[in-house]
Amino acid sequence: MESKKRKTYRSFTRSEKAIIRAYVELMQTNTGRITVTDIVDKADLNRSTFYAHFKTADDVRERIHSDVITSLEGIMSEGDYRNSISDPLPALRRVLDIIRSDEEMYKMLLRTEGAANFLKDIENTVIEKYMTDEVILPHIKGREEFEMYLRLVIGGFISVLQDWAADNIKLALERVIEIISFSIQKSAEIYLAR
Repeated sequence: MESKKRKTYRSFTRSEKAIIRAYVELMQTNTGRITVTDIVDKADLNRSTFYAHFKTADDVRERIHSDVITSLEGIMSEGDYRNSISDPLPALRRVLDIIRSDEEMYKMLLRTEGAANFLKDIENTVIEKYMTDEVILPHIKGREEFEMYLRLVIGGFISVLQDWAADNIKLALERVIEIISFSIQKSAEIYLAR
């Protein structure tokens, strides 16, 4: 009985991943609205399987969005992000771990035309976390300038990830993260109150 439950769960999880992957693939080529029919055709699943997981095609997009934001918030809630200004490498490596968990899917997601709003939401989530954190803020000089600095750094990081996903950067992602970490660490020093 337990074996049958595990097999059913694995099948359910596989079909859900297939739906999400199909949606991301369609985002790369579909300039119009993505429909349930588009998704089930691409995933080679039937409609009832789709509806066992999602109500609408928009629900798939929302799920992708919420999963990434939840992962990012998980990293930030661990507290390491509070040190990420003076030592950003550990937090950036956690982001790298998220990407590595399904590198192909994240590369597709970063290459889509529809990713701009999604990536802006990620940027705003991170900025809001920093700008409302009562542990970090007392250590920051010039809050308005610091917020602009965060926008520059996070927007630049996202842009570099998009270039990496498009194969415009030939360095290993680990090395890219190290370079970004060093740059953040050096440039942030002017905002840290001594």
